[in-house]
Amino acid sequence: MSESSDLVPFQPGTELLADRARAEDAVERCLAQIRTGALPDDVERQRVDIKEEAGRRGSGGRLLPGNRENTKAADHLADEIAAMANTPGGGALIVGIEDKAGDLLGTELDAEWLRQQIYRRIDIAPDVIERVEQGIRLLVLYVPEAREPVEDTSDRLRWRVGPASVPIDRGQWWLHRQGRAGWDPMSRPSSLTTHHVTPGAIAVARGYLGRRDLKDASATDIADASTEDMLRQLGLLTVEGFLTEAGALLFCAAPRPWLSWTRLDVEGGDVLAREESFQGVSLLEQVARVEALMDAANDRVTIAGEFAERVVRLIPTRAAREAILNGIVHRDWNQHAPTTVTWVEEDYSLTVVSPGGFVGGVTADNLLTQRFSRSPALADAALALGLVDKQGIGVDRMYREMVALGHQPPRIIEDSGPRVRARLVGGAPVVPIMRLTTRLQPAARQRDVQVALVIHALLHNPFTTATEMATLLQRSASEAAEALETTAMCVLDAQPIIESHKDVWVLSAMSRKAVLSGVADAAGLKRRGVLWYVGPSADDARTIVRRWLDHHDRITSGDFAVLTGMTPQGARGALERLEGDLLARGDAAGRNAHFVLR
Repeated sequence: MSESSDLVPFQPGTELLADRARAEDAVERCLAQIRTGALPDDVERQRVDIKEEAGRRGSGGRLLPGNRENTKAADHLADEIAAMANTPGGGALIVGIEDKAGDLLGTELDAEWLRQQIYRRIDIAPDVIERVEQGIRLLVLYVPEAREPVEDTSDRLRWRVGPASVPIDRGQWWLHRQGRAGWDPMSRPSSLTTHHVTPGAIAVARGYLGRRDLKDASATDIADASTEDMLRQLGLLTVEGFLTEAGALLFCAAPRPWLSWTRLDVEGGDVLAREESFQGVSLLEQVARVEALMDAANDRVTIAGEFAERVVRLIPTRAAREAILNGIVHRDWNQHAPTTVTWVEEDYSLTVVSPGGFVGGVTADNLLTQRFSRSPALADAALALGLVDKQGIGVDRMYREMVALGHQPPRIIEDSGPRVRARLVGGAPVVPIMRLTTRLQPAARQRDVQVALVIHALLHNPFTTATEMATLLQRSASEAAEALETTAMCVLDAQPIIESHKDVWVLSAMSRKAVLSGVADAAGLKRRGVLWYVGPSADDARTIVRRWLDHHDRITSGDFAVLTGMTPQGARGALERLEGDLLARGDAAGRNAHFVLR
């Protein structure tokens, strides 16, 4: 045999594949023990957890019939998945087994629905496998080890020890992570200690921690802890007393500016203010300074009337913060150029440009669905400090906050360099849109980015389809169809906010009325592209018809009435005025009368 034939081909992700194989073997051993009437021992249960489906017990503990969807079960499993993802090597959950006696109860949960529900809650999508054991349907959820700490739905950090999920702090998590394949360089020890930490950075950190809503009781005292204890609990100090590279970057004097701030009157115009003299200042202090400058530039707007003089910003504060912090946390730290932050007065715009392109499969077309951290240790520290939201949620929040005030969604693209450019354009909020988005029920859907984007699309277009929404939501057509159905279940004054018409979706008459009610400048609203199609001009009517006929082979007066809010007679007249120019009458009459392209 030749020497070359003894070589083993390189397989990317070998450690993850080995973890999965070990989990599959552990599942088989667990099920084999359950067949004999015994429960797996504690050692086995660390890698494999068995759960009955939560929410299926009635009075007296009676087992209720199963359903394809069960949000209580999804909530419970998401928390256990988070703990398993934090556990060395990951593992698996078997759903449908009573966890004390080992009885096979089964589950009717839809595998794909469950996977998506867990992903929405904790940004982890387990591999869900159907399994029939002794004629009973079970689900096996395989969970890989996470690249960074995963908080559950209550913001707790836990991992598995034997058959139980127990609390863990970030320092323990990152200490374990050292030595594993794919170890993040930002988590390795630096040569710096707490003696190199700047007092200003500590003050800033305590300020951020003090305003964060920490639900984990074990973490509520971090802000008041000693410097050493605070850094250790944040996962930024090793047991030997050295700062991690992420800790040194955040808390120690910087050799160069990592941020710059510019305030312009107009794009390419005069510089009103500039701040880039950050050399020797810690990254945390640089962030705090730019946030203060942003706060001063981002004027408040007072909305009187039904909002009881509610005050909002030209650009929502959360959206602005996420744009700036994402430009820091996810940048390429091998490049020395600063992350630039530019505010343009007349445009009410914020542009953040960060060195390094998209990585980890993220593109401009999947930002809302793809999750990846270039520097997981730094991203986790920013999360622990309360600087950013859970990974990926910040981008969702940027979108939701902008469109809920009537602004366009953020534009996030990759420039040559490569660099990532995020641009937010705000201004005075569109009050009629706020009237709609702040009144819809159930109230939880007011925070749903998919619902916000569906409403945004229909405020600016006479109709939409699942295919069109798939592009805006950055999801598959089937997922977009689900988002449309979810939005259709939202109501305003007990009436649906959107409705289906044939094979498309339109904004309901109630929603249109809510937006237009009390509007003094309807023309101004239309100039902003909002409900321009209601009571359309001749040119707008032509645009609506062309758009409809891009998707259909004919249009009726009933179709046009639904799209525009006109009466059937007015809709027929509008179509007849386009006859001979754009349209021709179809070959049917009466109820089947219609028009086609000429």
